[in-house]
Amino acid sequence: MRSWTPRAARGASLAVLLLLLAALPGVELVRLSPIPGPASVNAAAHEYGDEPPGLVAEHAIEGSQPAPSAGPRLLIIGELVPSKAEIPSGPTTYVPIILYHYIRINPNPRDREGFSLSTPPAMFAAQMQYLADHGFHVLPLHQAVVAIKNHTPLPARPVALTFDDGYADFFTQAVPILARYGFTATNFVITGRMGLPGFMTPSQVVAADAMGFDIGAHTVDHVMLAATSTTRATWEMRQSKLALEELLGHPVLDFAYPYGSFNLYDMAEARTLGFETAVSTLYGVVHYAGQLFDLSRVRIGGGLPLTDFAREVGGPLPTVAELRA
Repeated sequence: MRSWTPRAARGASLAVLLLLLAALPGVELVRLSPIPGPASVNAAAHEYGDEPPGLVAEHAIEGSQPAPSAGPRLLIIGELVPSKAEIPSGPTTYVPIILYHYIRINPNPRDREGFSLSTPPAMFAAQMQYLADHGFHVLPLHQAVVAIKNHTPLPARPVALTFDDGYADFFTQAVPILARYGFTATNFVITGRMGLPGFMTPSQVVAADAMGFDIGAHTVDHVMLAATSTTRATWEMRQSKLALEELLGHPVLDFAYPYGSFNLYDMAEARTLGFETAVSTLYGVVHYAGQLFDLSRVRIGGGLPLTDFAREVGGPLPTVAELRA
């Protein structure tokens, strides 16, 4: 018993440390080994990252598609420390691509995960006011991608805004604030959840698109692509793209990996399906042409102070008046 107890204590301490690290904003998990079964992967995703995966696709592809390819797939879902995208020695383009989830006051103070994903509307308004006051150019994601691909100049202080999941508060809270400043953004919509409580309805998605906001695909069920079969991963990406294109009446060119989970197959498939780019949850503000299908972003949420927001977008310190507001 004496030889077992220290090892058990060390194991328990490590488990607690990992859970604490995983609860930090911007912290994800990385697994570069054969993936566990779907149940354990999905449970980990819910604990550490975002909304749990849905089940829209389960019966749609069951029995009607070829069996998934044999052999394990590598799973990439961040790291236990903030994971940064690699920077090559070749030409690079500086542009922070900001990642938001909810624009709301977190309804449950004890929900640390919900807190880390939530930016209160007043705080979001202050962040947009800061961008406007300090001469930032809020670009469409497409303009940033073209500049990254061709290494062409961008306006001074460029920034692109993205929102994941298609929450209803994007339309009710973020859109009026963005419109006030003439800013644009891209929202990555989970097509299987449109119209569900807390998510935008199809008519709101269409209205946001008509107002000039870009709509990107975020799968049908918000599954961890690298943790599922290649058949399912392809179906999730293709069907979300087709559903949005049918709804909006024009091509959908942008994709976001749910939970930041992707591998080389998913990157290649996104390109094959006709997406122009795919964004990850890797951290970084400097991009290169070979990174168009794993673009890094800067995640905002959890009551980030305005001084920290200014640092993330590469701007000057906020004024006293801005901090008071």
